[in-house]
Amino acid sequence: MLLNDEKSLEKRKAVWVALSDLFLDTDVSLSYEYIARVCGESSFTLEELKEILDSEVAPVCSRNLLSIAGEWDGFDEEWLVSSIKNNILSKKGIVKKILSPLKNFGFNTYIRIHWIKVKPIIIQNRITT
Repeated sequence: MLLNDEKSLEKRKAVWVALSDLFLDTDVSLSYEYIARVCGESSFTLEELKEILDSEVAPVCSRNLLSIAGEWDGFDEEWLVSSIKNNILSKKGIVKKILSPLKNFGFNTYIRIHWIKVKPIIIQNRITT
């Protein structure tokens, strides 16, 4: 991802904000339609959306699930974008690239469960629009 490409960043930002709802301390299933709509309206493929979820959003937002008083109303957009950009920039080294997949190891099942439910809604939204 080119962080200096403002057009690409704006497209990605909407997806980041939507997917971050999966990591709120609330019933995230209530956000499936919203997440699917935003993702479905994006130009990203399903594979790209899953990669964005796994490697960009989850590393930043998953720690909210471990918080005793986690965010439940939505992440601050400025904080979210800044944190994801910083995380992407920090993955430049070879050691970080190797260790990055391990960071979400404990959350892989959590992410997979929600992705399995959101993905068909994205597909359906793309078919009907």
